[in-house]
Amino acid sequence: MKNYKIRWQPERSLAIIYWSVTLIFLFLSLTFILERAEVHWKSMLFMVIFLLLFYLGYRRAIIVHKNGLQINYARFWKTDYLPFNQIESVQISVNFVIINLKKQKLELSLSKKQVKLFWKLLPEEVTVYSE
Repeated sequence: MKNYKIRWQPERSLAIIYWSVTLIFLFLSLTFILERAEVHWKSMLFMVIFLLLFYLGYRRAIIVHKNGLQINYARFWKTDYLPFNQIESVQISVNFVIINLKKQKLELSLSKKQVKLFWKLLPEEVTVYSE
């Protein structure tokens, strides 16, 4: 089975906050460039921070393996592996997926196309509820 990588975002308000903070560093970098009319070390520092935050935000993914789901977060040190037998149910709406585990609940925002792909890749042993 091919491993599929599905990009996800956190709940909408958290995603807006994260990407706003990321874009602030881009605008600060561009502002420092315009203030000095040259590339300054401060502008380069803010650009590096922007690129790092952009990469970390883009790193969020669900990788569907044969036996479970690997969930990568924006924090590079945090990766969860969820075997399919630990997943109680999955609730799917238009562009939102809720994975119910025995002890916690994961809420992920996906595009419509990725929701369809995710639903298709789940094995039959996982209970799926759709709205």
